[in-house]
Amino acid sequence: MTTRKPAAHWADVLQLRPEVRTSDGSIGELQMSLHKAVYQTVDVPYRKVVYYGDITEPTPNLTGFFARVARRLGTDAEAPALFHLDQGMGGGKSHALVGLHHMATTPKEFFATDIGREVYAESTRGRTKVDLAEAVTVTLTADYFSPGSTSEVFGPAKNLFERFVWALVDGDMDHYRRHVAGGPNKSTLQQALTDAGRPVLILLDELMDYILQLSDVAHIDTMPSEKAFLNALMDACDDVPRVAFVVVMIRSELDERGYPPQAADFRDYVAARLIRNGQTVAVTEAQDFSAIIRRRLFDLPGAKLPFRDLAQRYGAGADTAWRKHVFEKLGVNRGLPGVEDRIGSSYPFHPELMRLVRDEWSQVSGFQRVRSTVAIFAQTALHWSSEHQAGRWAPPLIGVGDIPLTIALEQLLSSGLLLGNDRAIQGYRAVANTDVTSTDGRGGRAVDVDAALRRDGVAVGQPAPAVRMATALLCYSIVGRGQGRRGATKAELLHAIFGPAGQQVPYPAAEEVFNKLTGEAEGLGALEVTTPNNAPARFHLSIRQTLRMYFTAAMAMVPPAARGELVWEQAQALASKGVFDHLVPVDLPANEQQPLTKVFEGIDSASTRLVLLDPRRWTLLNGKDTTSRRDITALLGLGEQPLRVDNAASCVVVCVNTQRREIALKRAAEVLAWREVIAQLTDDTEDELQEARAKEHEVLTKLRRDVERAYQHYAYLVRAGDLHVEYRRFDEESRTALNGGHVWTALIEAGRATQPAGLAADYLAALISDFDRTLTPREIVQAFYKNPAFPLVTSTDEIRRVLHELVTNGWELVDADGDSLAVSSADQIAITSINQTLRRRSAEPEDTTREEATETVRGEEPGGAPPKPPSPPASDPTAYKRYRLRLANRSITSPDARDRAWQLLQELRKVIDPTNRADHQLLSLDLTLVTAEGDQGAIEAKGEALGAQITVENDDF
Repeated sequence: MTTRKPAAHWADVLQLRPEVRTSDGSIGELQMSLHKAVYQTVDVPYRKVVYYGDITEPTPNLTGFFARVARRLGTDAEAPALFHLDQGMGGGKSHALVGLHHMATTPKEFFATDIGREVYAESTRGRTKVDLAEAVTVTLTADYFSPGSTSEVFGPAKNLFERFVWALVDGDMDHYRRHVAGGPNKSTLQQALTDAGRPVLILLDELMDYILQLSDVAHIDTMPSEKAFLNALMDACDDVPRVAFVVVMIRSELDERGYPPQAADFRDYVAARLIRNGQTVAVTEAQDFSAIIRRRLFDLPGAKLPFRDLAQRYGAGADTAWRKHVFEKLGVNRGLPGVEDRIGSSYPFHPELMRLVRDEWSQVSGFQRVRSTVAIFAQTALHWSSEHQAGRWAPPLIGVGDIPLTIALEQLLSSGLLLGNDRAIQGYRAVANTDVTSTDGRGGRAVDVDAALRRDGVAVGQPAPAVRMATALLCYSIVGRGQGRRGATKAELLHAIFGPAGQQVPYPAAEEVFNKLTGEAEGLGALEVTTPNNAPARFHLSIRQTLRMYFTAAMAMVPPAARGELVWEQAQALASKGVFDHLVPVDLPANEQQPLTKVFEGIDSASTRLVLLDPRRWTLLNGKDTTSRRDITALLGLGEQPLRVDNAASCVVVCVNTQRREIALKRAAEVLAWREVIAQLTDDTEDELQEARAKEHEVLTKLRRDVERAYQHYAYLVRAGDLHVEYRRFDEESRTALNGGHVWTALIEAGRATQPAGLAADYLAALISDFDRTLTPREIVQAFYKNPAFPLVTSTDEIRRVLHELVTNGWELVDADGDSLAVSSADQIAITSINQTLRRRSAEPEDTTREEATETVRGEEPGGAPPKPPSPPASDPTAYKRYRLRLANRSITSPDARDRAWQLLQELRKVIDPTNRADHQLLSLDLTLVTAEGDQGAIEAKGEALGAQITVENDDF
């Protein structure tokens, strides 16, 4: 029988970087500083390209970003010039800026590093060369200078424009004065960039630190000029080849700092132009954490890492009991299948620890992502590496329960997981010291449980299984988990102390650890157990927070997307169609690139519609509504890219106000936070539960009021001279565009709609008298939905009633032969008829030569002119001419083409009108109409009456 040789331990395979060991795991400054690297005010190691390359993992996002900048600077190919880094704290923005500085200033050394080689390969893909030689780097570290003040770095410059010019000309006073004299406009900046004669990389870091100073009363007057400069610079960089501009400005929802209104407005102004002109870049993603941390903490090994061997040992160490009671209950991508790949991406850390950090901790808005993770894991890796080298036990992979609370507790609590909740931080600090382990490792209930296990002879194969399990429970308990859950399941806690083959943990022994740790006598004092319906029991460490503390912690976890979803949900619930025929909600499309024809599909119909737009995409006013106005205009059939719609006149679009939407979003966050609190509270806190439910009801009521107030705007088509979209809004708090009754009343006040039973026969008579021909009932009905000159009516019965009033008072309905029809009631009027027409009743033949208003049913000008009166008789013989018009396969699918065809046929109708005594002799007509079956009308019957030969064939058009 062969004995399997011991597995290689990670501490033997991976060597900690020297700076991790010499600094006791603190590894110096976790946040890189662009200012320190460029101006070398402090001797930081990352100012050296080689060191920077050693600790930088070439992740896809970072490599792609660097490559795009390199292509812009080093080639004449079309490439984006403006980039915006907007991730929150710890997102790697400063790290990226330092790398860009190295790439531009020392390209040869940079492209020799691991990340440099990948950047060069990607940037030159499809090209022969990227030339960054002699590039100019303009570095504006806005958190290191103040408005109106000079500094040694920027000479006489006192504002952003002057500092930019000083850095661009490298302190050349003559060039500086010449460019500054031109002023911070686009022309001056283009000339200055062109005069450089070299690639120019502009790095603007921590812009909001500078803007915060600008908003002070002493400098507020200079804010407009600074704003104008940035706007001009962003435009100029796009126009001048080989210029790249990178701006760091954290998104407002990720920036925990508050700003005065002037600074917030400046941020919105710049952000809008960054979105319009540039690319927003995320240099790190959650899946990059493992690789980044491994690169930052360890020297890269020359040998292959033992992923496969370790995965096989994990599988061999899991007997039937472990598989049944633990691994099969962990969930998807957490059990034994696929464990080799997961170990490969997280080594030397356990996949479960990296999953917790990546999928749960990083969702908390205050958690500083990579920076926090490095701080915690540096202490942890150094601790276990030292233990292993001293000959003591160390975990085969660093798992959830292996964060040494004796030295890393403060890094864990200060990582931002409990940001703004000082009482919670104090509470978990106390729980960790009393229930898990004291700072010196001698006290704590879990420490006592381990001692009891040793006394009882429970063989687990590791020195402190209870401390490891309790540490894992603390890590699982410190923030709420998905779906309102708290803490961990029994399977998760047992998994925290599982060992692979060679370090196996008997399942009965692991269960004994769990039983003692959760028992009432010796177990954890802060332990609380909840048993959800149809789900395994959950265990968590409680610090008995007040409702306010629960609420504060929950607010930090509310995802931004969930706020918008709740506001939209409430808007739809509150909306009512009133007298409109239909209420049509339009959701935010899943794909922002989806064409508007698909987004607004199904809205156009011959009915009155109140169209409700999703506030997550469409808003009006506050300077952020260009896209929304473009979409609304297109929906109503106008603008540069109008949609093909037939009934835009009967469509009213409802939209949210930008500023009031923000109020509603904040209120939605409160509702979601209270719901999270309610989900966390247990049955033994009935009083708190009732109070939390009352709070949730209170803020939900306020949210509904805020949503109603936010929907101020409505838009519709009007014809006042030109056809255009009219934008209106409710300024009274008592009216909302979500209420169809309120909107209809406003349309009545604007003369765009009628009250129920309020349409007057004289009004309709005046409308149809403006046409140069008689109309069918169907055309009259359609006009109320297609033509903005006609008002919106409450129903087609209203139109039928008024038509009946007309035919009983001076008007008549006639059939296709011109014979008057007897109509005794409104119900007898066939409003869908195309064979009847409505005309004024007259004893004399209809005068078709009268020049009338020329608006058509579609609201367009007719192309034909009225026929001329008959010429006076002449003594000369009549001269006859043959007029032949050929029109082959002309498409009439568009409204415009169909209208022109209609005008042609109308002109023919007027020319051969029997009442017109013109001297016509012969008519030849060859007409082919390809149409849907049933849409041909009475063409066949009318043709046969004239003696035409008619053929009908199937067509595969």
